[in-house]
Amino acid sequence: MIKLEANAGRAIKSFLAEKGCQQPLRIQLQSSGCCDPTLCLRADQIRESDLVQEVDELTFVISPETYQLLGEVTISFRDEPGRKGFVITSIKPISEWAGFGVSIINF
Repeated sequence: MIKLEANAGRAIKSFLAEKGCQQPLRIQLQSSGCCDPTLCLRADQIRESDLVQEVDELTFVISPETYQLLGEVTISFRDEPGRKGFVITSIKPISEWAGFGVSIINF
């Protein structure tokens, strides 16, 4: 359901520790306002209908509807000039720009 690239797990743990956050991370669609939706991570509670997966000592949640739309999700971390953050892609791309941008974890 969810795959983490090696550097992504470390980066997520570091980011959450800095913020003092121990909540699960929700994978969800986010509207950017002017373009196609993107995938993002949000610290959130587990809902009754959620699909839950533990990966690298991190808890990820996703709604069944979102999972049906996306399929398997891969999270990687980029630390390049002008491009630092998490790249979230799915086996079923949601737009032509899928995987192009980076995001942070929202609260």
